[in-house]
Amino acid sequence: MNNTVTILDRSTPPKPGPYPKVAFPAFECASISNGLDVWTVSNHDQPIVSLSLYIRGGSACDPRGREGLAASVVDLLTKGTHRRSATKIADEIDFVGGSLSASAGWDALTINVSVLTKYLDVAVDLISDVIQFSTFPEEEIERMRLQRLASLRQAKSDAGFLADVVFSKLVFPGHPYGQQSGGTERSISEITREDIVRFAKEYITPSDAFVVASGDISPDSFRKLLDTNLSSWSGSARKTPVLGNAKPLHSRKVGLINREGAVQSALRVGHIGIPRNHPDFIPLSVMNVLLGGYFNSRINLNLREVHGYTYGARSAFDTRMAAGPFAVSTEVRTEVTTRAVEEILSEITRLTVEEVAADELQMVKNYMIGNFPLQIETPQQVAGRVATLVLFGIERDYWDTYREKLSAITSVDLYRVAQQYLHPSTLAIVASGDVQALEAGMGEFGEMNVFNDEGTVIERPISV
Repeated sequence: MNNTVTILDRSTPPKPGPYPKVAFPAFECASISNGLDVWTVSNHDQPIVSLSLYIRGGSACDPRGREGLAASVVDLLTKGTHRRSATKIADEIDFVGGSLSASAGWDALTINVSVLTKYLDVAVDLISDVIQFSTFPEEEIERMRLQRLASLRQAKSDAGFLADVVFSKLVFPGHPYGQQSGGTERSISEITREDIVRFAKEYITPSDAFVVASGDISPDSFRKLLDTNLSSWSGSARKTPVLGNAKPLHSRKVGLINREGAVQSALRVGHIGIPRNHPDFIPLSVMNVLLGGYFNSRINLNLREVHGYTYGARSAFDTRMAAGPFAVSTEVRTEVTTRAVEEILSEITRLTVEEVAADELQMVKNYMIGNFPLQIETPQQVAGRVATLVLFGIERDYWDTYREKLSAITSVDLYRVAQQYLHPSTLAIVASGDVQALEAGMGEFGEMNVFNDEGTVIERPISV
């Protein structure tokens, strides 16, 4: 009889095993008779289909003075057609247990439908109706206008919203990304039905649109269904405006928005980043997660755990067709606002002057690699990933090799991208809070202006 007792060493955690293999679902593309590209991903595990129609050209195409026009148009697409009232559209999709929504991003308008497979014909019929035969009733336009104006007025009480508005103005002066995608009180008040009809006629055409469907579908049968419903959809061919990148700042800019008596400040610190299809997107994503992209990030641990300034802090590269913003975001107590900015600048600078330790980098990569399978579990998630490839012109095998590329990132890679894409001396620094308490300390960071809740500079000199 063997009486040997094995003593386990519990002083160190076990080494992780190899990453489980997770293949991104196969997808295919074909066109229907009017030239509309249709991308399909078949998954028969559940009888559900997620269907999205993308039309290139979103809020970045809003004419100046008509900010919020693209968002208004997509809101109104589902509010009445020649065949259906807004109520009937809502009732029909509710009756089959599905969902129908429309939204405007910076780079595309999107109509999303999710239904059980047996009701796919209902979903396609609804999409066909709203994109071809929307009537944009005056009463729905006025209802939309009142709702948007109420939301904008309410948003002005949100310090984070005000900080975002001013941050965009500082980082993207004169560029479409500097506009408010949801519009302003003035622009929403001045949008007319003629503006809406003109925008819809120009942009909602199959010449620069595509469909992505994921779930329990047969690609051939699905395309035939689309062709039956959408073959008559036409419109003048157009060329989507090509946005250039905004010019980077040459010095630090500080913006304050006054919220008299506020006990905390909403902070935004950052500058221009990169477009989504940039070849350095993956190493830069790893660097950002390490900096402020998850709970154990440097900025969150610094501001929350070490100093107790905030409940949470984060950073992100918002990548778009053109270079979008990089921003650190947090809310801190008024009396520690200046010190919080100093710590944020310190963490950004630190990445540009020293390489990341191997164990810290590995922890970030483990997090990102392990999290990826959770991001492609549902038909909607898969469809969104495919749409990213199509919209931004990214290679088709991108998601197949994504985890391998993550795994290959080194400390040298992070040091290179940090030096190349982080610019601590030319940042925009915005604080929405009590100006009287903030202006002396914040003025030390760079040229400073005070803005009102419309995002307009208040014409008054500030001595610091």
